[in-house]
Amino acid sequence: MASASYSRAVTVATLNTAFTSAWIAARELPPAKRRLVRLGLVAVGAAGYAAAAPDARRAFREIRSEVDALRDKPADSPEPAAADSDGSGEPATADADPAKPIAEFTLDKRQTAALVGVMGVTIAMTFGRHQLEKRWLARLTRDGHPHPTRALALRMAPMAFAAEMVSQLIDMHTPGKKR
Repeated sequence: MASASYSRAVTVATLNTAFTSAWIAARELPPAKRRLVRLGLVAVGAAGYAAAAPDARRAFREIRSEVDALRDKPADSPEPAAADSDGSGEPATADADPAKPIAEFTLDKRQTAALVGVMGVTIAMTFGRHQLEKRWLARLTRDGHPHPTRALALRMAPMAFAAEMVSQLIDMHTPGKKR
């Protein structure tokens, strides 16, 4: 979900932090209550996503109308369709004309490196977060905290907010994205 403004980025990061903290705090509950709380969190998240969906539905309708316009285009139009590049009305195939080269698949090394980098950072952050959660929970339990999981949820909140805020700001400033 791309942020259109800083206030929206902060709001989205705050909501995601609240969901993350509630998810962690629910660990302390008995299994039936924990499942109920987490089901409620998923339902609230889905409702929020559905409320934000009108923009997505509008974009989908625009794309669908463009596809319908291309599909309904008469066959005798002056522009040949993309499938029949030779103008014969038949789809172009590799064995149709051996003299024509087949377009080769190209791999953009920068995009691939960026994707691998993002995946690596995501995996490292997830692993690090779990290690930090385990360490803090063990320390809180060892020190005799009455509700160690709730305290862990409060400790993890600033970390989750910072990570989500970075994600929102990167998404907000990514060039070439439609908002």
